[in-house]
Amino acid sequence: MRISFKWLQQYVELNASIEDVAATLTRLGLEVESIELQGKGLEGFRVAEVLEVKKHPNADRLKVCSVLPAAGQEPLQIVCGAPNVAAGQKVILGVAGTTVPHNQHDPEGKPFVLNNATIRGVESKGMLCSGKELGISDDGSGIMVLDPSAVPGTLLTQHLGLDDCSLEIGITPNRPDCLSHIGIARDLAAAYGVALKMPNGTLNEDATRPVTAVTSVEVLNAADCPRYTARVITNVTVKESPEWMKQALTAAGLRPINNVVDVTNYVMLEYGQPLHAFDMDRLEGKRIVVRSAAAGEVFETLDGKKHTLSGTELMICDAARAVAIGGVMGGANSEISPSTTNVLLESAYFLPTSVRKTAKRLGISTDASYRFERGIDPNMTQHASDRAAQLLAELTGGTVAAGIIDVYPSPIQPRTLTVRVNRVNAMLGTELSADVVRRLLTSIGIAIKEEATSGTFTCSIPTFRPDIEQEIDLIEEVARLHGYDNIENKSSGEVVFTAPDLREQRVTELRRWLESNGVSEIITNSLIDRNSAALFSRDLVSVRNPLSAELEVLRPSMLATMLQTVAHNFNHSAERVHLYEIGTVFAAAGGTGFQHYVPGVGERSVLGICLSGDAHSLTWHEKQRKVDIFDIKGLVTSLLTGIGLDNSNLIYYNAPSSLTEMTIGIEINGSYVGFIGRCRPDILKRYKIDQDVFYAELDMNSVISEGRNKRYREYSRFPKVVRDVAFIVNSGVSVASIEQQIRTSGAPAVTSVTLFDVFEGKSVGEGKKSIAFSLTLNATEKTLTDAEIDAVLSSVITSVTDTFGATLRSL
Repeated sequence: MRISFKWLQQYVELNASIEDVAATLTRLGLEVESIELQGKGLEGFRVAEVLEVKKHPNADRLKVCSVLPAAGQEPLQIVCGAPNVAAGQKVILGVAGTTVPHNQHDPEGKPFVLNNATIRGVESKGMLCSGKELGISDDGSGIMVLDPSAVPGTLLTQHLGLDDCSLEIGITPNRPDCLSHIGIARDLAAAYGVALKMPNGTLNEDATRPVTAVTSVEVLNAADCPRYTARVITNVTVKESPEWMKQALTAAGLRPINNVVDVTNYVMLEYGQPLHAFDMDRLEGKRIVVRSAAAGEVFETLDGKKHTLSGTELMICDAARAVAIGGVMGGANSEISPSTTNVLLESAYFLPTSVRKTAKRLGISTDASYRFERGIDPNMTQHASDRAAQLLAELTGGTVAAGIIDVYPSPIQPRTLTVRVNRVNAMLGTELSADVVRRLLTSIGIAIKEEATSGTFTCSIPTFRPDIEQEIDLIEEVARLHGYDNIENKSSGEVVFTAPDLREQRVTELRRWLESNGVSEIITNSLIDRNSAALFSRDLVSVRNPLSAELEVLRPSMLATMLQTVAHNFNHSAERVHLYEIGTVFAAAGGTGFQHYVPGVGERSVLGICLSGDAHSLTWHEKQRKVDIFDIKGLVTSLLTGIGLDNSNLIYYNAPSSLTEMTIGIEINGSYVGFIGRCRPDILKRYKIDQDVFYAELDMNSVISEGRNKRYREYSRFPKVVRDVAFIVNSGVSVASIEQQIRTSGAPAVTSVTLFDVFEGKSVGEGKKSIAFSLTLNATEKTLTDAEIDAVLSSVITSVTDTFGATLRSL
């Protein structure tokens, strides 16, 4: 947002330098990004007077001019090719050494330095310039002729009022009220403790011709257009705007066009209310209808581009056709032209979300849409219309029809909030009095309706501040206006210790363990494209307004986004890709473990681990190999044990899952919490990965709830006893279940169970397998006797044979 410093001072008296004002605005949260001097590059140009014009002796299109650079100086001879040069004109003179900002004869318009020259045999000591060459207008057809009152020798910047400064201010999205000079002035008036001066002027209307007699307004879509006002100004003369208005618009970054359009832009920059002027004689039926677009309707905007509408856009129409896209841009079929004599002036409030969606879909961004989509003041609409009508009458010589058509079926009322002074001080660490808080809030237009109890204010929030929604917002305003630099640093004087959060503790343990084992953490985007997501699930959650087709659904599996990172690493010559991520997966219907915080959206927190490529870093003593299923199985088993989940079981599934082959289920206390497996080849092909990827997924809520704090036990100083035991069981019995049974039935004497052999063959029978374990027995209080060892082994054997129908093969 560009602000003219001179223009700004019409509304607030600033006895401060522009640097001080810029610093004050930044302290108020309105960051000044740059300060630009107007007229930069025009320093060497002055006003001059053409005394005499003669034909060039050697060129038909050139003229030889005698030019007075300043009173009391000798005239200069200048060769000029402009067709409009004439004696008596006040013109712009550039002499040798001056840099012309724009060379209109150069395709790139590069600047050039003037030199004395001989042109077709005649000496020329300077140049008479056009507005286009100086970058102050688009007219390059001839030299720029100044007002007859211009004094020769005067600096051009001084004559044109370009001795102004522009401030480029970064306005945050929550402050639409500051997209205007009055909005900025309001904050400065509060900061400097001076009064805000609103524009004054008298609007003279033609009482004999009411506006309702010449036009009408019908709003068919009040949801997207809560308020629409219209005025009519007749017998206007479209011409160039006066210098003061052109200078103001230029300083604010807009290009002057003509007096009618310039007035609408001027009031927009003054009040923050976008306006639009229609050529009323080009409106069918001389009326306005506000409706939604028809699907497939084609509309040509002011910039000459044609747009095919979807049916959701808000259109401003006459009796037969659309003439503007509401809040975005007007149409070529009703724009102001030099022949315009009657104007219909629109001042409206359009729903921000409607304008935002329309502008984005059509790819149009204008000063009007920029303001509407952030939320203008709905109750400033008529004031801005009155101001514009007054200026149009003054600058065009037109007549304003009496009254205004104002369609406002459901007026938007100011919000009422309560703020407590003691709460303000508690939040800010200040000791502000009630009078100070009252003064700060009222200085920015917030009305104090009543003081219910001492130090509690009921405030009426003006509609130009949609960002103030609750008490904390009022407290923020107090802090902003009081000055953050004026708030002293204070210590509470006490230290509060809280118990560590169980989830954070478990997550920290997981991260430390995985990273210490060479697995790197990644954070991926939870949004992916629909085709990729469909590989993992059909129960997808779509995004209503996706930024792109690649980000239109929420990931149904952590693997969906982790594989993107795996592929990226392999594409960049990585040889060992060991990654993990803790994040959220989504499903529309959900299922076990899913939480529904939003209707129709199930969420589940999971840990995903991907291992691919080399199993370990290259070393001199160990042969390199690729990762296999046992690497990730061992990693997950050790991980669970490392965080206190030594009561977990791994169960092999013969049937492949929707994501992996060689799938191994993970159970804790009999509850399914995740799985391990090798990614399906068709999924890897979709991601262009030509190596095996092994994936593990754990439900975080289960891991956190089932985990136990680590318990430390004394290391036994008594000798250990190792015994081997082998069982013949059915092939479908899992090793993990037998191992768990041995641990349970042999506790506490059995301290370690290790599988060392699995055998299948004719000697053990069809459909059978032999499983051999090595058991370590130990006690912390004494040396176990043979009888005690035999009793433990007997208990283990009986438990396994009874539970699984096993047969003891050897002991």
